[in-house]
Amino acid sequence: MLKALFPTPVIAALILLCVSACGDKGEDTPAPKPPPVEVLAVRAHQVVPRYEYVGRVEATDEFKVRPRVEGYIESRNFIEGQMVQQGELLYVIDPRPFVVALENQRANLTQAQSALVIAERNFRRGRELVRTGAISKVQMDELTGNYEAAQSQVEAMQANVDAAELNLSFTQIRAPLTGIIGRSQFTDGSLVGPNSDPLTSIVRMDPIFVNFEVPEHRLFVVQEEAERRRQQGLAPERREVRIKQPNGVLYPHPGVIVFVDNQIDPTTGSALVRARFPNPEQLLVQGQFVRVEISVFSGKESIKPLIPQAAVQEDMQGRFVYVVDDNNIAHKRYLELGQREGELWAVDKGMKPGERLIVNGLQRVNAGEAVTPQNTALNPYKGLKTITPPQTTSPVMQLREGDVPEKERARSGAADTDPTRDREPDAYLDGK
Repeated sequence: MLKALFPTPVIAALILLCVSACGDKGEDTPAPKPPPVEVLAVRAHQVVPRYEYVGRVEATDEFKVRPRVEGYIESRNFIEGQMVQQGELLYVIDPRPFVVALENQRANLTQAQSALVIAERNFRRGRELVRTGAISKVQMDELTGNYEAAQSQVEAMQANVDAAELNLSFTQIRAPLTGIIGRSQFTDGSLVGPNSDPLTSIVRMDPIFVNFEVPEHRLFVVQEEAERRRQQGLAPERREVRIKQPNGVLYPHPGVIVFVDNQIDPTTGSALVRARFPNPEQLLVQGQFVRVEISVFSGKESIKPLIPQAAVQEDMQGRFVYVVDDNNIAHKRYLELGQREGELWAVDKGMKPGERLIVNGLQRVNAGEAVTPQNTALNPYKGLKTITPPQTTSPVMQLREGDVPEKERARSGAADTDPTRDREPDAYLDGK
């Protein structure tokens, strides 16, 4: 049928044309392009290690107000929970019994003074009479004894008057320090005395102490690091002590370490540390729990690469990222990550500044294959700031570093050289 419609040469030409068309189509298909990805040039920046501890606020001074004489409370002269000034009148104990006692002692003093006048007059007369032989030496000795006894009696009566005046002054109970006064435990008319419970308490809240515990296992690591820095001639690390408020905002006033205990508590395996903070606004309250944040400044060693957390992936072998080399080949690289800085992650090992990191299009990447890198529009490094380390050091530093004059050390019985004089007490504080 085909032969009738188309001659044999025509059929052959059509077959060759179809084969040629199929062959040309296969040769013109382009190879797939490498997948596009967004890359970021890694930057290095200051990374200040921060460590947090749970601390408890403690007043720098706490005074239990107790009566020094027994009597009935006549009046209370303060508002509970308010600030009181040193010397301010707090309570008045009924002074009438003490006024009577004082007047009685004054009368006894007057009587003793009168007796002294008579004894002194007789003593002077006796000295003239004994010279003329009008009285014997025995009688003169008696007059001398009476005179000296009268003098002693006056001194005793004067002491009784002073004691009575002191007891009378004790009926006015005044604030021994400036601070916040607590609740009054007794009402007007209550009988109180030296053996009674405290009437109230006063705490000094500015400055304020914060006590916290540093785990034992950090001590060796920190001491080892301090020794390494000394041997390498590096500057000692500086530490800034802050309080993190419940809303995450740092308390506006930095603190300073004033005490590090000299022993480890065997029950907790930690050492007690005390920091002092200004508290002018009275934001910190006695007994309050707070989070203490300690920042460690290590100089140039604190400069580390920072990478976005979104670029980090994790598998059974650990955390990894994809980096692009100069030939636009993607490589899988495992990292040792350190501290988080907002949305960034500090890299302790495995990354260098300037390397190209894939931050978007990770689902299209295969290790060892080519990619088409494009600079990302994101700038995760915006807003990074360099923090200046504190210039002040802990008062404990002078004690631990041996800055006490040798004469004072010798006078205190500590003339021998202290092997720990160069140790930094703040170094106990920069670990978990």
